Amino acid sequence: MMQVEAIAKALGDESRRKIIELLKDGELPASTIFEQFSYAAPTISRHLSVLKEAGLVSTRRNGVFIYYSLEKEALQMIQNWLTSLLGTPVEKVKSSPKERIQKPKIKTESNPFEKFQSEF
Repeated sequence: MMQVEAIAKALGDESRRKIIELLKDGELPASTIFEQFSYAAPTISRHLSVLKEAGLVSTRRNGVFIYYSLEKEALQMIQNWLTSLLGTPVEKVKSSPKERIQKPKIKTESNPFEKFQSEF
């Protein structure tokens, strides 16, 4: 359960979630990740370290380049934990039929003597 806590804490930061989203389609070099942010490189490096420590990303070195990839097993761990809390997989909740709002019928005020006026 300790890893779930580390993963949840790592995902609690918007920049780290953005990094996760960048990696969802596959491995990226660190330089490509850095380019997506306006922060200084050491700030992004720290975010990458937190993600790596939590087991959410792994690294591969190729010469001077470091490539990052998403560890989907860590995300699966969070999903399994959430599923255990929710029970069956969450289905899209169907909205209940909307109640038809009926406009109140406007009662026209009639003069009770109106019908007699035509007779006079």
